[in-house]
Amino acid sequence: VAETGEVPLGRASLFTGFVRQTMRRELERGLPLFQDAELISPRDSRRLTQARSWRKAWELPSRGALIPGLERLAYGMQADAPASEGLQVRVAFDDALDLLDHERDEDIVRAGVALSVLDEDVDHDEVLFYHQLLQEYFAARRLADAPEPERVAKAWRREDMDPPLDDLIEQLDPGDPLPVLPSSGWEETTRLAAVMSDAPDTVIAALVEHDLPLAGRCSAEPELAERLPADLVTSLAASLAERAEDPAADVRSRIAAARALGSLGDPRFEAPSEGDAPTLLPPWIEIPTRIARMGVAADEADARPDQQPQHDVEVAGFRIARFPVTNAEWRCFMDAGGYEEERWWDGDVAQAWRRGEGVTEGQKHNWRAWRQRFVDDPTSLDDMERKGLMPAETVEDWRRFTAMDEPTFERTLEGMFPGEREVAPRKWAEAAYNHPAQAVVGICWYEAQAYCSWLSDTTGLPLRLATEAEWASAARGSAGRTFAWGDTPAPLLANLAAAHLRAPSPVGVFPDGRTPEGVDDLTGNVFEWTTSLYGRVDGTPDFPYPYRADDGREDQSAPSDILRIARGGSWADGETTSRAAFRYAVHPALRHSTVGLRLVCEGDGGG
Repeated sequence: VAETGEVPLGRASLFTGFVRQTMRRELERGLPLFQDAELISPRDSRRLTQARSWRKAWELPSRGALIPGLERLAYGMQADAPASEGLQVRVAFDDALDLLDHERDEDIVRAGVALSVLDEDVDHDEVLFYHQLLQEYFAARRLADAPEPERVAKAWRREDMDPPLDDLIEQLDPGDPLPVLPSSGWEETTRLAAVMSDAPDTVIAALVEHDLPLAGRCSAEPELAERLPADLVTSLAASLAERAEDPAADVRSRIAAARALGSLGDPRFEAPSEGDAPTLLPPWIEIPTRIARMGVAADEADARPDQQPQHDVEVAGFRIARFPVTNAEWRCFMDAGGYEEERWWDGDVAQAWRRGEGVTEGQKHNWRAWRQRFVDDPTSLDDMERKGLMPAETVEDWRRFTAMDEPTFERTLEGMFPGEREVAPRKWAEAAYNHPAQAVVGICWYEAQAYCSWLSDTTGLPLRLATEAEWASAARGSAGRTFAWGDTPAPLLANLAAAHLRAPSPVGVFPDGRTPEGVDDLTGNVFEWTTSLYGRVDGTPDFPYPYRADDGREDQSAPSDILRIARGGSWADGETTSRAAFRYAVHPALRHSTVGLRLVCEGDGGG
């Protein structure tokens, strides 16, 4: 930044700037090693010390032996290393000299150490790069001149996986995460090489056959924004969208494709407005007017009293978003000043929440309810751990909380949730939850309502949350399906606890779990806020079944202590709470990592 006045766009430019600065530092210090014309040519020395402009953001002085030697060493170290991307590679000192293959090999190592590019482990007589990312950067410089896309080739079809994914999941303990796909160890190096290549479009086109998601990640690099043909990016996005929905692909391959698509730009979403305040609209699925089945029969397994009696309700036709709202969509709301603009926050309670009043009441209510549940039934903690619904460390935390007396627990809550004005979803800063393709979570009912108001005004469409009856019509249909896809549970039909993903997934990557009409993620991934009221106490609804839209349960200005209903189950839930009839009674101010939203468009809106 001091040299150019600009922040580097990406890692290739960043690392190059670092190396230039450190080389200049050593030249200005007059270290004899850096006055050696064989290591750094006099012309390159002048360019460095006089801060001359460079043709490319990642250009380095390569006329001498130093930079080509570091590139050769980094490439050789990576080529000889096992496939373990991200682990620091070390080589014996003599092996490093062999890889350098130059009469000045020891001087190149010394110069690399002086630049803080290389490091020596004297005790073990080993050479390593100061950071693994630097090793990958120098290896990428060589790979940019001679691409090797076959190095990142990997299987992606379910039938090619060993072991098969179903068998792998059966072998996992309940609390284990789903193992990631095997890495070649060259993925990050290839991303850097694509940026530094003179023909990035050729590199990326070659990658498509070997690792489609990686081709998408390369194309999304900011340093390539103006260098790739539009038709290549368009074609790549279409291929990624197809892979993300391909039932023949391993779910991890679908997720990788969807994540790459989220960074590149998802063509399934419409962008009706751009510029300073862009918006995104999801694809819509039409739900016809029909008789919808709600509730469960008294003799049905896991039937709760608040889900009875089973009954039918006529629900007028509407359009529902094919996907839950994503982080990419929510980013538009934030960028447009959604948390600052009062007019999107309807009612005194919502306005107070926006100002920072009562923002922690939902969290505290939720913790009190769970603590009471565990006090009443201590064995339920062990049961949740056994089923993989709660990590062991969280179980221990709850044992500590249940052992507290009420005043101590309340003081603990005050310390955990001190309260302050919120301007982003609760999990927005956490990498496990904030990818553009993932369903947004950590938003309360007031935030969900404000989002609908903003997007309706911006697009002119009549957008809102679904009523509980509309949600049931979309998820269960007239037949009253147990899950969105049918009546038989399966671990890989939705992002539930049994899928071992342990976080919200990119939307739409469970194609076999769609409804017959084509709505994704209505079972699993995230619970979805509805407009409907429940009551003040979970398990004892003030608005019981049968559902009636005219009995006050659709009052949008109800007091903040009346719980609202969310539906659908989430990535952290088991079979019982993910059933389409399950009514999740949620404090309207709760911002939970399992709760998001989905849009409804009244009538035939949405195009």
